[in-house]
Amino acid sequence: MKYYGLDWLGTVLGLASIYYTGRSDAWALRLRLAASVFWAGFCLVAETPAGVVANLAAVVLCCRGARPREIPPHR
Repeated sequence: MKYYGLDWLGTVLGLASIYYTGRSDAWALRLRLAASVFWAGFCLVAETPAGVVANLAAVVLCCRGARPREIPPHR
């Protein structure tokens, strides 16, 4: 079965996101989002529904984490 390099792209982007997370860089979230999209594509081609669901959940959580939040005032 051909995976079209989706697994390698997901791996490289995932590792890069870990590196940038360690540096507290804003690119970490974008790279994690891209890695999850590629892994979801890989799981579609590999026909693993659990992997698709897990990676799409990661995409949703990355999008949720990227939204600006209001910090409640300290009481």
